[in-house]
Amino acid sequence: MTFTLTRPLLFGALAVLAVAALSVLAPPSPVEAQEDDGHSEQVQVRAQRQADGDIEFGLRTSEGNVLPRQRVFSARIDDERWRVSSPLELVNGTEVNIIARRDGDTQVEFGVRTVDPREEYFPSRRFFPRSTAVGRWLISTPVSIPAPEADDEQEQDDQPAPDTEDDTDSGDTDAEESSSEETEEADDHERISGGHRDGLIVVGDTVGDPNVPVLIVEYGDPF
Repeated sequence: MTFTLTRPLLFGALAVLAVAALSVLAPPSPVEAQEDDGHSEQVQVRAQRQADGDIEFGLRTSEGNVLPRQRVFSARIDDERWRVSSPLELVNGTEVNIIARRDGDTQVEFGVRTVDPREEYFPSRRFFPRSTAVGRWLISTPVSIPAPEADDEQEQDDQPAPDTEDDTDSGDTDAEESSSEETEEADDHERISGGHRDGLIVVGDTVGDPNVPVLIVEYGDPF
């Protein structure tokens, strides 16, 4: 018995195949345009299958292709846990790892993880088919990795120190207050009111200030 696909069913099947094809890594091509804030670094994951079935991977950066020291996803891995490459430092100073995990029996999923803070970035094309020809490099779509955040302590050190009050001024104020108190104490004497001796200090029977070198002394002189 022969089945014939109608036109709507045929279009639907083709659309499913097209979406699946977009998810896998593509052959090397120029970096696709992405928004760049001037500090982000655009990277792409590269991968190839080796003769023993292991998958070697690396990064394409603005400085070219780079390979981490630990960069092989073993064909013997039979779980779907994430494996992490050794770190790579990008031009903008961010340290990253390539991450990979098995996705079923037919493909491996790749991504990029920043070390600090720990965040993961996944290209839209990030699945490597295990059926890829040996030695053929495939490459993901690009992802933008932000530059490291500025150190808050360093920013505070760079700010100018707040103005401080002049200690000399506060010292002068204290001195003026002390002098004023001393003057009030010195003037706390009985004085003559009226006559030709108006204003003269009287201490006991002594007319005049006893603290000055020359005293005017009169005894028994009524006021």
